[in-house]
Amino acid sequence: GIKFIQYGVVIGVDNILKKVGEEAAEVIIAAKNRDPEELKWESADLLFHLLVLLKEQNMPLDTVLDALEERHNK
Repeated sequence: GIKFIQYGVVIGVDNILKKVGEEAAEVIIAAKNRDPEELKWESADLLFHLLVLLKEQNMPLDTVLDALEERHNK
């Protein structure tokens, strides 16, 4: 299969953004339907595509995690 890093290059930023939006909507629907199994899988898909987007944008995950920590330590 295609490697995680190559995936973003192959599909391009516009398609990555589309997938992030689609998966976010699917997470919302799964949560609204109170379907834990679907929420688990859709959340995994959203996180995957978000990680691909961060990689494509050359933003390390640690940068985002640091922002979360900073936000919650205010």
